[in-house]
Parts: sequence; structure tokens; C-alpha cells
Amino acid sequence: MTCRSAASARPRRPRPKTAFPEAAATCPVERAIWIIGGRWKLLVIRALMLGGPQRYNDILRAIPQLSAKELTRNLRELETAGLVVRQAADPPDRPTYGLTDLGAGLHPAFKLLGEFGQQLARPRAVAAEGEGG
Repeated sequence: MTCRSAASARPRRPRPKTAFPEAAATCPVERAIWIIGGRWKLLVIRALMLGGPQRYNDILRAIPQLSAKELTRNLRELETAGLVVRQAADPPDRPTYGLTDLGAGLHPAFKLLGEFGQQLARPRAVAAEGEGG
């Protein structure tokens, strides 16, 4: 993985406007953070991973702190990025949302995030002992 900071990047020809800032257009890590970053997107993805395809209100209930307006915005952004798909349902005014193959590909990263979260939950003294030399 090679990511150059914007300061060290040599000048380039002007690029057409993209959804990404310059660094995210050239660095895969920054591109991923640009797409899934933010306060709610990872929680929306987690809800869809744990519950499978769901209706809008089911996702809203799975993340109690999330407002309807923010859920709509995040679902649209994730759909535009190709991580979430909106599927027609019966009745047609109640579609379901699910992960695409690309979105489901985040499962290993979520597993690592979960393990990292468990490490963070351990008392610092115990964590420091595990680092010993």
C-alpha cells in the first residue's frame, strides 16, 4: 500500500471533479475512510451485517441514536458508493436495504474492529502486560 501525503505529491495535471478529495483519489486507505467514515455509516453497515436485508424502520430501530434524516442521508451515500442496495418490496413503498457483495466484503474488517474494541475494553494495566518485552 502506497499513500503519499498531499504535501509530498508532485504536481499533476488538473483532474476532472470527482467525489473524492485528491488524497482519497490516490490512496486506497483514504478512499475507504472517505466512503465509510462518519458517525453513522459503520453502524448502518453493522446493522445490515447482523440483521440481513431490512426495511428502513428496522434499521432505524437498530440504531436508536440515529435520526431518520441522517439514516436517509447515510443510506443514499452508501448506495451511491456501491455498498448498499435498495430493493423493491411488497408493498412497493417499503423497500428493503441490504449489503452488496462489496459491502459484505467488509466483514473481515468488522471482525478486526470487534477484536480491537475488546482490547480497548480491557483495563490498561492488563493491556500493558500483554505488550511486555
